[in-house]
Amino acid sequence: MRPAPAATDSTIGWGSSALRRATLTLAISQLVSWGVLFYGFAVAAPAITDDTGWSDGVVSGAFALGLLIAGVGAPPIARALARFDPRLVLTTGSIVGMLGVLTFATAPNPVVLYLAWIVIGGAMAATLYEPAMAVLVALDPARRHRTLAVVTVAGGLASTVFAPLAGWLVAALGWRHALAVLGVGGGVVTAVLHAVVLPSAHAHRTETQVAHVPAPPVDKPLRLMRSAVLFEQAAMIATTAYLISMLVDRGVEIGVASAALGVMGLGKVAGRLLLLGPIGRRSLTTLATMCTVAQLVGLALPLAVTGTGMLVATMFVVGAASGATTVLRPLIVVELVGAAPFAATNARLQRASTVARAAAPLALGVAATGLGWPAAWVGCLTAFAVAGERYVALGRSVGTTEHSRPVGKR
Repeated sequence: MRPAPAATDSTIGWGSSALRRATLTLAISQLVSWGVLFYGFAVAAPAITDDTGWSDGVVSGAFALGLLIAGVGAPPIARALARFDPRLVLTTGSIVGMLGVLTFATAPNPVVLYLAWIVIGGAMAATLYEPAMAVLVALDPARRHRTLAVVTVAGGLASTVFAPLAGWLVAALGWRHALAVLGVGGGVVTAVLHAVVLPSAHAHRTETQVAHVPAPPVDKPLRLMRSAVLFEQAAMIATTAYLISMLVDRGVEIGVASAALGVMGLGKVAGRLLLLGPIGRRSLTTLATMCTVAQLVGLALPLAVTGTGMLVATMFVVGAASGATTVLRPLIVVELVGAAPFAATNARLQRASTVARAAAPLALGVAATGLGWPAAWVGCLTAFAVAGERYVALGRSVGTTEHSRPVGKR
């Protein structure tokens, strides 16, 4: 497998105004898309169950279905990015997302709720990190550390911006009107960004671009990476989606719980920015292992300590670890397979972990209903432990395979 180009003195800076514009445009769209499609549910979930009488399992099942559709849709979206103008793919995703959230906001029963999340899942596949990262890596793979960091820093701010905003809207308007406002506003903003502001591929320097190619055969390092991603993403998505519900059950006021989720966003920004400094030159798999362990420990503490100061500090650290891992995952994939097959390989990884990621929120909601939040939460902590062990095994495996350069090298 051919590694992606390494950063050199000639790749310092943005390289072109078009690349800078594309990166900043996608950064803003990630902020809004994550805030509306993901964190809107996390904040509104308690109000939905209280207002409708639907159980945590029913509500979380709809969210899980959306994640399942997003994962299954990842490979087709990767192929669409290779065949069509990325602006068309991303803009379509924005419009579909707006329609899905509006249906979610007006759902009179669980059947319509689940239909809405099928639509939202398709929008997630076409608008969240994977397609944005695929576009930027293909435009200039040697500058991937800078572009991916900027996009994920913005995405990390989504909880900081939208958790309090959504909480305020739910309190002021009710969950249905709050989601409608978020859906329309987010859909319009991101559609304009993708269709009008995002420059076309022709605006970029052609010598830096690579063409999308199919994913290579799955070898041992990719199998280890797949299992690490499976467990880490499942645990992360479930705990993020239900952090507020768990904390409220532990006696934390909803305002404090929402603030804790918002602080995680600030931590995500800090963790991603740290990777641009000296710490980012360490082995990528070692960093991924450390981040997974930090999430495990940090998310275990609220089971014993729920003081506001400790809770806020702990969630900041958890956010930093989660945020750094979001950058580390695609960087490891690029190092393993190179830039050209990155989109297809990353999409295949997402599809492989789809069932676990989709089932995790549902399983957590059902387990919390039957066993209580402490016992259910321990299951997520176990998944983090397994993911950490897989990253350790990946680091060891890469050094003994035919890959031409270790994962952690820049």
